[in-house]
Amino acid sequence: MKALPAFLFFVIASVASCKKEKAVLYDFSKYTATDISGTIVSIDSTDWAYDATWTTAELKLLTFKDTIKVSDSTYGYVQLSPATPNPTSGVFIIGSDTEKECKMKAVFVNEQLNILHYLSKKFTGGPILTAYDLSVHTAFRKGNCYRMYYGFFNAKDSLFYKGHGDIRIE
Repeated sequence: MKALPAFLFFVIASVASCKKEKAVLYDFSKYTATDISGTIVSIDSTDWAYDATWTTAELKLLTFKDTIKVSDSTYGYVQLSPATPNPTSGVFIIGSDTEKECKMKAVFVNEQLNILHYLSKKFTGGPILTAYDLSVHTAFRKGNCYRMYYGFFNAKDSLFYKGHGDIRIE
């Protein structure tokens, strides 16, 4: 009978020592504001840059399947400009510059991390402006902020650059 309390102590200690991811509150209200010409009005230093760490929930966002094939299996630099304009009516552009051919997967989410729209694009290397039109989707409502999570992948489908940018719809 003495073994039962020791066993229960071991089970409780094992469960208590399991690492759990801390609850994360996502705040999309801080964003890099730009005018129609792309001039930065105010900056959120976490937007449109490399994110070193993501939660498990954030990493899971980019696991959707796509049919885009790229041939370059190496990594290269990635540079992004903020969404222009931001705030936006839902139509904006993002400047990208990739050193190598790669694929970008992106998801647009609300503050509960519900996916509202996702896409993938092939970049052949070099600078390019990419237009986005969220105004055609009823999930995006005026007066709200949303987040675009993006990841760049090589031919081996290896994620080598990831980040996010917040967007306000007005």
